[in-house]
Amino acid sequence: MRSFIVPDRKQKLLLTEVDLDAIAPLGSALRYIDELVDMFDTSEIEKSYDLDSEQGRNPIHPKTYIKVGLYALYNCRFSLRKMEYDIEHHLGYKWLTGDKAIDHSTLGKFYARYLDEIVELFSQVVMLCKELDLIDFDILAIDSVKLRANASYKQSKTLASIEKEQKKIKERLRQLIEAATGDGSMQGEEQKALADRLERLQEAKTVLKEHIEAKTLGGSEKEKQESREREQINITDFDAHIMQQANREQNPAYSVTTATDTANDIITHFQVNPQDDDEAALLGAVEGSREQTGARHNTVNADSGFASKANYESLEQEGQEALIPDRRLEAEERNEVSRAEYDRSNFIYDERADLYICPQAKILRKMGEATIQGRRYYRYGNASACRHCEFRDKCTNGKFRNIYRDQKEEVQERMRARFERVENRSRYTKRAHAAESPYGHAKRNLKFTHVIRRGIEKVRMEMALLFMLHNIMKVAPVLIGSGP
Repeated sequence: MRSFIVPDRKQKLLLTEVDLDAIAPLGSALRYIDELVDMFDTSEIEKSYDLDSEQGRNPIHPKTYIKVGLYALYNCRFSLRKMEYDIEHHLGYKWLTGDKAIDHSTLGKFYARYLDEIVELFSQVVMLCKELDLIDFDILAIDSVKLRANASYKQSKTLASIEKEQKKIKERLRQLIEAATGDGSMQGEEQKALADRLERLQEAKTVLKEHIEAKTLGGSEKEKQESREREQINITDFDAHIMQQANREQNPAYSVTTATDTANDIITHFQVNPQDDDEAALLGAVEGSREQTGARHNTVNADSGFASKANYESLEQEGQEALIPDRRLEAEERNEVSRAEYDRSNFIYDERADLYICPQAKILRKMGEATIQGRRYYRYGNASACRHCEFRDKCTNGKFRNIYRDQKEEVQERMRARFERVENRSRYTKRAHAAESPYGHAKRNLKFTHVIRRGIEKVRMEMALLFMLHNIMKVAPVLIGSGP
């Protein structure tokens, strides 16, 4: 009679023949990665190897390390130790490496040593996409994502909390010294751990002080003191900053901005920002894309988080067409304005007479100027009209309503005028998929929800690998073919 087949693990197997095409068939990610990376120019990395020396073993080719990193990302494997395990046990990695063993330490040293060179390889992929006409330079979509850092929220400290911990550690070290044996030995594990922590805290304290001094340069003593009390640094990762993520959690994180061509969703530029500030990131992303591709796009699209009058001005001065709604425009369209019918958007500006007309047909004339957050504004109001208005309580909490108009308000009004055209609305809708789909793919499909490496330079290298993989999976089917 028949029986179930169960594994017989005592038998000895002799693997005599392997069909490489079965491991990496045409059209597979493994084949794409292997063949695309072989096209890279890695001479900058290769020349650092001393191949003329007769000492030591022959080194593994740098392209192999790049292939392993990209294939690991594709398989949702980000830990160096997991990569080492996969290289030893999985046929795909054996095929990439020629069945050579590579330990996690060797991988880590390679990625840490060639940070800039790996980022430059991303640029080579972008240029390859351009040569194959996968970039049409029509619409450039800008967006940002916040990725959790490899650091604990609890390790974010102010100057005061750093000094408090330093004091506790010094006191504990003093106690250990007093309790030590007659030879005064200080080689215990606790003493060493405390000394290392104390050194790390002092380094973090120095970096935080430099950051505060740079941020408050030219400010008053009150502003400097407030900054000293408020600013934090993460002891584990000095470059990570506390950011609120989509799930409303506050975590140490990195803000990453990408520029994506909407024709084939090719990422033409990425940057790891020093702060969570989309307004400040916009112009760098636009310029970065031009430098990477050697050309400018017809239109730059971004959401309202990137909007500011300063950005509008800069783009206009460069002659760059853009579609970037201001925050109030989106709120007005959703009818989420705070004062309903008495919202500022319902006050009509008469450019010829330089005055505002309120919803009750009263005239608000220019009353002076004001400086708010470094920008100059004209102030409009009519105290007499508001004093006798029965709707004043709905319009303002003060004695009369003030309307502040930026002295460069026209640049925002011109942007709004662009959005009134139907064809521009249609062009703006192309932004969402191109800008956000790479993040959705990375987070949902690749399970890349947080960075592994620490420090902004290493995170930039990690992002280069991630977005390089994104572009490779776009360009490879065109260049190599999608298989049978």
